[in-house]
Amino acid sequence: MASSRTGTSAWQRAARMALHLAKARGQTHCPYCSCPLDYENKLTPNGAWVDHVIPYSKGGTHEQSNLIVCCRTCNISKGNRAAPKKKTVLNAKPLKTSRKW
Repeated sequence: MASSRTGTSAWQRAARMALHLAKARGQTHCPYCSCPLDYENKLTPNGAWVDHVIPYSKGGTHEQSNLIVCCRTCNISKGNRAAPKKKTVLNAKPLKTSRKW
């Protein structure tokens, strides 16, 4: 049986280091949705989680250059897709509906 990627000591060390570096740099907001990050309680929707820019399942590594700290909601919704470009996220068009407001 294969082991979990998140259970390996290499991943845990890399994730702790990424969180430490993000706090040291003063990163307070998610780079994808700009919500404030909560470093203390990771189970909240805006909890700080470490994410791979190039997904591990697609050949990404645990190197710091491939890791980013983002909110839990963005990390879970991203899944194993590549990270969206910041310009795309910030300039997203509003949701179109058939309803006339």
